[in-house]
Amino acid sequence: MFLNISVLLISIATLVFGAERFVDASSRIAKNFGISDLFVGLTIVALGTSTPEIFVAISSVVNSAEAVAIGTIVGSNITNIALIFGVSCFAVSQIKKRFSLESLIPFLLSFLLFLFALKDLRFSLMESLGFISILLYFLIILLKERSEATQVVLENSNILKDFIILLMGLVLLVVGSNFTVIYAEKFALSIGISEVIVSLTILALGTSLPELAATVSAILKGKNQMVIGNILGSNILNLVIIVPIIGIFSSAIMPIELWERDSSPLIILTVAFAFIMLFLSRAQMPKYLGAILGLGFISFYIMYVLNLSNLISVF
Repeated sequence: MFLNISVLLISIATLVFGAERFVDASSRIAKNFGISDLFVGLTIVALGTSTPEIFVAISSVVNSAEAVAIGTIVGSNITNIALIFGVSCFAVSQIKKRFSLESLIPFLLSFLLFLFALKDLRFSLMESLGFISILLYFLIILLKERSEATQVVLENSNILKDFIILLMGLVLLVVGSNFTVIYAEKFALSIGISEVIVSLTILALGTSLPELAATVSAILKGKNQMVIGNILGSNILNLVIIVPIIGIFSSAIMPIELWERDSSPLIILTVAFAFIMLFLSRAQMPKYLGAILGLGFISFYIMYVLNLSNLISVF
């Protein structure tokens, strides 16, 4: 027990350290190439922090445990909005630049297609191709945003060094999150929690720890646009990359409770997040409203976890 707790704490410390290096290097690279923090959050940070989910999905398909992969996706996207965006709500009021709505389109498209596919409890080849099409559309939007970015402004920094630090931070993020998941899962399974519940909670929270660590680090460094980009990009990539992996290489049927129980909180959170993004596209959020929303999202996450634990019945 002492060994498990010790390794868990070391893993979390590694995760936080890696997140700080990752965000710092990403920000410096963005400045050198005239790229906005939002663009970096949507691409480099989002892909980097979604790596644990991608590895979990590949491992799950290889080991014929597809329900774990889907549970992790659902739980991770819920965690990203309810917990991570809930935390970031205390800082989004500081965003001065209005949010662009174009990147919200693939977010909503991937979510709607995921709901449609999840209702059938399996992911077909055609649905997988649909997710890949959304991924391509997302890449086109990113390329468009990059082309509209400001001109290159090279600063007195070593770009190669920054890329090395970026890679080091990413490695620490993946390793830290991996060991965090492993040792948290060992504890959960030892007290008899089901596979799906583990994937929706322990694995989902564990694979979302990079997003949480990167988000907190970005907030502390005043990179609030990067926070929004990270959450948006991570939720998009979780669906458009991971679902096709399952749909193309597996025909397994998903547990029905993922649709009957977990789709409702996912719908509520996604719609709420979309409305907040619409608001941020037109105006700056008052600080008091950000605090209220933050407390609301975090409370929603706590209720969701308690509901999964059968301590309360909400969804």
